[in-house]
Amino acid sequence: MSATAIQMDTTWLRLRNYEVSALNGRLTGRVPELKRALESGLAAYADANRPSFYDVELPTGWAYVHVREDKQTVYLIAYSRI
Repeated sequence: MSATAIQMDTTWLRLRNYEVSALNGRLTGRVPELKRALESGLAAYADANRPSFYDVELPTGWAYVHVREDKQTVYLIAYSRI
């Protein structure tokens, strides 16, 4: 089985002063890369089924994140290498 991402709604995420946290301890090493990318700004592809969830392309792969604006926190949920 293979999955194909449909990238229709592009959003520019530039989130400074947000806490970035990995939900899985194995992803903790990816947090600094994601935090730098979010502070600089990057294209994000909205999840059509879940509000405030996005796929974002990082220099080394793709991340699936959830943005909690009320808590100024971004949760790294999943990561896949390019």
